[in-house]
Amino acid sequence: MPSLEILQLIWWVLLGVLLTAFALTDGFDLGVASLLTILGKTDDERRLLINTIAPIWESNQVWLILGAGAIFAAWPTVYAVAFSTMYGAMFLLLACLIVRPVGLKFRSKMPSQIWRTRWDWTLCITSVIPSLLFGVAVGNAILGLPFTFDDHLMLSTQSVFFSLLNPFTLVTGLVSLTMLIAHGAAYIRLKIDHPIAQKAHVAQKLFSFLSLVSFVAAGLILNNTCFGFTIESMPGTPNILAKTVGVQLIDESGELTQRFFKSHTIIAAMMVFFGCMISMVSESRKTIVGFLGTSLSIIGTIATAGLATFPFILPSTLSPNHSLTVWDASSSRLTLFIMLIAVGVFLPLVLAYIIWTYRVFRKKLTLQDLSDPQMY
Repeated sequence: MPSLEILQLIWWVLLGVLLTAFALTDGFDLGVASLLTILGKTDDERRLLINTIAPIWESNQVWLILGAGAIFAAWPTVYAVAFSTMYGAMFLLLACLIVRPVGLKFRSKMPSQIWRTRWDWTLCITSVIPSLLFGVAVGNAILGLPFTFDDHLMLSTQSVFFSLLNPFTLVTGLVSLTMLIAHGAAYIRLKIDHPIAQKAHVAQKLFSFLSLVSFVAAGLILNNTCFGFTIESMPGTPNILAKTVGVQLIDESGELTQRFFKSHTIIAAMMVFFGCMISMVSESRKTIVGFLGTSLSIIGTIATAGLATFPFILPSTLSPNHSLTVWDASSSRLTLFIMLIAVGVFLPLVLAYIIWTYRVFRKKLTLQDLSDPQMY
């Protein structure tokens, strides 16, 4: 059996992979629905957009379930703290993720234009809000959340929705929103053979540019106005309460500047830059190039956040010494090993199912396809 430290690192990487897979797949679902009322001007155009994602949204959300399950199994304390401190935001997020598939199923059940328009706006709003909240959550995970533990490891939190919103987290929310909309526009170009694809090309370039601007702005705000966390000392055995954590302004700390803006983190940040640039300069006929560009920017954004904050997972603003790290917030060695075996068995089955789904629904859609009674 691998050592506890090796298992913790494997699960940290695996969690990043699962979250990235969710952002890459369900991300374009959210992006397409966010553009529904902007690009789709007629009922047929909106049906075309909906049918690009309707057959596969369920398989895409498998990654969200796997990611949440990985946090619950490998980092149970992180799961408890995140849902307690961000309860209002999580409730709103889950409500949107529940209503969105209802809209996909119900939208075309009645011929009334009023009925369809209301569901179109519902689909749009319930896609924009999660896209924004995902980024806000990541921003708060970087800055820290208000929680602490007593001597018996009983959790105490302050859960106030509007306290989660500040200049940095709002900008990280914009990074997420614009990045996923650009990704959705790139996916539309892959899946639709219709003039609407040209409008999606314009939207892809615009939102890729806005995503890059937001990403740079987030870095500048973080460097100039935000505090970072460093580990001053840590015991040899995992103990959330025993370590000593330092808190400094990032631009005043050589260690924090090194962690946030140099080494592997800067490589990840360059992936964001090149991904956005590829997306912005991609030709209208090179649809796969634009999609790969937005995909690269998503991978780079998530990698940047993870590498910049390692080994912290959730810092504490109330009691920095109680911050949760890779080394002291995980499950036991045996639990991590058993769960790793389970992942090795079931993840290939999940991948096979998802690949099969994409293969079945790989063809481009045209207006003629809407005559099929199975279309939404």
